[in-house]
Amino acid sequence: MKSIVFFLCLFISSQSLAMGLRSFVALPISTGGGVIRFLNDYNFDTNTDIFVSAAAYGISPTQILFFALPLRLNPSGENRFGDFSALYRHTIMQNDTVNGTNRLALLGGFVIPTKSNRDAATQAGFVFPRFHNRYEIDIDALYQKGFDNRLDSGRYDISWQYRINPKVLPEWGIGNQVYTVLELNGRWQQGNNTSQQLTASLTWAKAKYVIEGGFVKELNLNKDTHFVLSTRFHF
Repeated sequence: MKSIVFFLCLFISSQSLAMGLRSFVALPISTGGGVIRFLNDYNFDTNTDIFVSAAAYGISPTQILFFALPLRLNPSGENRFGDFSALYRHTIMQNDTVNGTNRLALLGGFVIPTKSNRDAATQAGFVFPRFHNRYEIDIDALYQKGFDNRLDSGRYDISWQYRINPKVLPEWGIGNQVYTVLELNGRWQQGNNTSQQLTASLTWAKAKYVIEGGFVKELNLNKDTHFVLSTRFHF
């Protein structure tokens, strides 16, 4: 009986394919499974267009690797590639039930420059996802300590996701799922104030791929507006 309950909890807790549009580190990934994500971030006010390729791989139920590489599409010119990010996630607390899961994981990794005139950084943080029935809350924070001339930086994301369809999940399989997503995001760089941002988006999820998109409004500083569109593939 205990083994049946365990596998039922594991199945239920893996049913949510939603996550924060601005963050990638809370997503559950099975052992040997992987995710490839392509994200485009267009800033209406500055006419800046950034394309981010990202991937994740499940080493074990508690160990996940994340990789990301940004590319500036507009404006064109030199140094269009951003720096390569590598993160390791290790789950230190996990409480699965038939209705959802609570998990706490630590993050650690490096930022590797793609140009010789830029410096590297080390990064560390945490992520806490809480999934229960039709909603999920993800909280993550990441601090980057720059080497040499690279400035320190940091970010946080607080995401709330609610499944509007279906109201009740099927007994087996995932099927189509639609989520509303609301986030509070913060971005900081040494010597500057923190940019506070509000993100509102929709997620349409199937078993093997997910399409998500929404608008980002910067609440202070330059108060720019972004449109973000993401597609991810699950293996």
